[in-house]
Amino acid sequence: MINILVTSPCDEEYKKLLETAGGSSCSFTYADSRFVSEDILKNEIEKAEIIVGEPDVSAIKNAKNLKLLQLTMAGTDKYTKDYEYPQNVVLANASGAFGEVISQYVIGGILNICHKFYKYRDNQHKNLWHDEGLEIGLEGKRVLIVGAGDIGSNIAKKLSVFNTKTIGIRRNINNMPPYFAEMHTLDELDEQLPLADVVVACIPNSEYTYHLFDKHRFMLMKNDAIFVNVGRGALVIQKDLIDVLKSGHLSGAVIDVAEPEPLPPESELWSVENLVITPHISGKSFGHHKSITDKIYKICAENISNYINNKPLINVIDFKKFRK
Repeated sequence: MINILVTSPCDEEYKKLLETAGGSSCSFTYADSRFVSEDILKNEIEKAEIIVGEPDVSAIKNAKNLKLLQLTMAGTDKYTKDYEYPQNVVLANASGAFGEVISQYVIGGILNICHKFYKYRDNQHKNLWHDEGLEIGLEGKRVLIVGAGDIGSNIAKKLSVFNTKTIGIRRNINNMPPYFAEMHTLDELDEQLPLADVVVACIPNSEYTYHLFDKHRFMLMKNDAIFVNVGRGALVIQKDLIDVLKSGHLSGAVIDVAEPEPLPPESELWSVENLVITPHISGKSFGHHKSITDKIYKICAENISNYINNKPLINVIDFKKFRK
C-alpha cells in the first residue's frame, strides 16, 4: 500500500480526483498543514511515500519512506536553495497551472502604469477631478519577458492582441514558443534591456538569478520603460528599484513579490508613487481562483497515476538548473 499525504487544502472534489488516480493501491491521509499540529504532521510525514503540499525541508529530510514531493505551487526555491533537501526524493511542481491567470494580472499591471490608473485612484480618494496628462500606448511596443516558460508564454499570447514585438529570455532557446519574435539567453539580458519598452520578470529564483535586477540593469532600460515582477522578490535589489523610480527613471513598476514577504510596513517601497504593489496574489489558487486549483490537482493526480504505473513523472525539478 502506498501512503499518500496531502497537506494542502483539499475539498471533496479534489479528494475524489486524487483517489481515483491512486486507485486501490493507495491510502490517502488529508492533514491540512494550516490546522493540524506539528506532532500529527510529523507522524504522517514519516509514513508517507508521496506528499502533496509544501512541507518544510526540516520536516522531510529524515522521512525514510518519502519518494515523491508533489508541490501545489510552481515556485521551488524553498527546496532548491536548501542543500539539506533529501537527494532520494523526487521534487515535482505544479507548473502549467498558473500561466493563464498570472498573464491576466501582468496585462492589467502594464495597463495600470500605461494609463496612470494608480494616479486616478489616488485622485478619486481626494475627490479630485484632474487630468494626469500623457499616457503610454501599448500597441506595437517591444516587450522583454525574462522567463519564457508557461507563465511567460501565456503573457506573450495575451500581448499579441496589442501587436507587440515580444522577446523572450530563457535557458533553452532551441524551441521558440508561439507569440515570441525572438528568444535569447540570460547572458544576453544586458543587450536586450535597452531595447525594451516593457520588461516582465517571471523567471524562477535561483543562484543564477538572485538580485538579477540591480541599479545597473534598471538604468540600462529606457527612461520611460515599465517593469513588472511576478517571479520572486529576490530577483530585485529593492533599494535600487526605489532609487531608480524616485529619480524619475522608468515610467513605473508593478511588483507582486517582495523580499521579504510579507513586505514590512516600514518598507520604503510603500511610499513610491509610481509603484503598484500587491501581496503575491497574481497566481494564488486556494481561496482565489478555482480554475487554478482545478489545474493544480489535475497535475497532482497525473503524477500520482504516473508514479503508481511506473510512467515518467511530469514537472520534475532538475536541481542543477538552480544551483551553481
